Amino acid sequence: MTQEEREFAEQKHDLVIDYLRRKYLPMDDFYDIVIFGYLSAVQQYFRDPPAGVTFEAMAVRAMRDSILRDGEYRTRAKRSGTTVGLDDFGSTITDPRQDTERQVEGKALLEQAVSAATPQEARIINLLIDGFVLREAAQLLRIPKAAAVNCMESFCCRARATIN
Repeated sequence: MTQEEREFAEQKHDLVIDYLRRKYLPMDDFYDIVIFGYLSAVQQYFRDPPAGVTFEAMAVRAMRDSILRDGEYRTRAKRSGTTVGLDDFGSTITDPRQDTERQVEGKALLEQAVSAATPQEARIINLLIDGFVLREAAQLLRIPKAAAVNCMESFCCRARATIN
């Protein structure tokens, strides 16, 4: 921020406090979230001000948007990687406290299996190794989930036939 923007932000800082009070938001929990929206409104006001919009309106909208973004972030499902083996494919692992040694062996087995896989299968397996679920892997590779499932079922059949 420029010095002029800093001084302006300090002069209008009461907008942040008033906004938190009007919305009944605890200062300790929401000040850090709201202030970033406020400061971005200050920068936008100086660098590219929209015609006919007051700074107060810009600031309120930016603060509201920052709270909404924070809420979306907090409610978004977080991905937690799980290592799967060939026997686990297609089923969900119900015990998150799996034996670490089994996880390492399963990951090593998948890494070895990549060498025998087709290029498409290898891409999917590498994403599974990185902790993505099959649905996410299909999305990242921009293929239908059904195609990814068929690809992995084909791979598992070939791998089981090779092992037996």
